[in-house]
Amino acid sequence: MKNILIMGVGRAGKTTLSKLLKDKYNSYSLIQSDSLKWGMLRAKNEEKYYRENVDKQKDFEHSAYFQRTLLAFLNSLTANDDKKYGYILESGQLHPKIVKEMIDFNNTIVVCLGLGNLNVMEMVELCLEHDTQKDWTFGLSKEYLMQHASDWYSANEMLKKECPKYGIQYYDTSKNRMECLNNILSDIEKNLK
Repeated sequence: MKNILIMGVGRAGKTTLSKLLKDKYNSYSLIQSDSLKWGMLRAKNEEKYYRENVDKQKDFEHSAYFQRTLLAFLNSLTANDDKKYGYILESGQLHPKIVKEMIDFNNTIVVCLGLGNLNVMEMVELCLEHDTQKDWTFGLSKEYLMQHASDWYSANEMLKKECPKYGIQYYDTSKNRMECLNNILSDIEKNLK
């Protein structure tokens, strides 16, 4: 059974898509990269430091070390999956070049969710539109969201440019999000057969 890797920019719908996939294919195991990140930091007794120093946290989670560890973890799970149940990995920290180097595209469907051509303010507005109480951005001020949206914008521009170079499908989820996510589900379903 093929694995599914969902990568992309913050607030583009990665968690929503991964949950839709898990609901549809309940034999798959869902892995969220944040769980591995916090597990690694807790093991080193550094959670408090990284929660208080968000810039350092971002540096860690976007480092080649963390990205390679995350993908090596997926590869290890896949190698030991005798029953071929499959895995869904969701991550906002991956660079297309590292994904291409470490993932066998014959055994893993890779999709990237992005925010198309939105500017920083439009990303903030979209975030506010789709936020629920479960989202980490829920209730944050526009000013604070602007700081994060600047990072999302930079990441989005990089992903739009780099994904096609490495054979990764980039999907713009900025408009008609649920319709777009359902179309991605259909595309993934075709590739699973």
